[in-house]
Amino acid sequence: MLDQMDWDSAYKLWQYGSYSFPKSLVEPISVETVFVEYKNSGYIFGYDWLQNDEASERKQLIAKNPTEFLYFTKPSNKGTIQTAQMLAEAQDMEETAAVWTAATAYELTNYNTQNGVARYANQLYYAAIMFLRQRFELWHHAMRKLVPEIMIPRSVLNSLQCDQAETMMGLIQMNVVMLKGSYTFLRYSSISDAELANEQPHSLRL
Repeated sequence: MLDQMDWDSAYKLWQYGSYSFPKSLVEPISVETVFVEYKNSGYIFGYDWLQNDEASERKQLIAKNPTEFLYFTKPSNKGTIQTAQMLAEAQDMEETAAVWTAATAYELTNYNTQNGVARYANQLYYAAIMFLRQRFELWHHAMRKLVPEIMIPRSVLNSLQCDQAETMMGLIQMNVVMLKGSYTFLRYSSISDAELANEQPHSLRL
């Protein structure tokens, strides 16, 4: 069993590893607001996280047929959406890094390999959770998917030797870069940004 790692040590790994990746790794999350026409009482406000082509189709649907979007669109995964919201609301790079680390590491703990992937993912997951618990409402224990996908091929995960936390952090950051290039963050809202500053909308998670 691995020793517990504190978040300061894990964040140093994130900072050190970031020099090996494109700047997109540490750039703030870009969230695109999509206006949703809603004529009933209350407001619509919520986040979504879709593949780029699906996000484009979703925006077209909302513009042409908001009723179909509101009542007939299949809801997105709740754990993934909560991660999107946490990333959008993170106050600084450290909080962002912790959300990415916890969410991605959680998914990697489910990889039943004998090469250390799950063990070191678990170590980084708990390090990030200890930091995040003072800043965010954490994912519900029933949530089983916290990022849209692990884009690193399973054959790669099975073949590498993960024998230190630094290697695991590199895998996490690799997945982050690929997700940021392949997925789009959307913010659904039935009120303007100016109105949002003065109102507390009813959240509708889709």
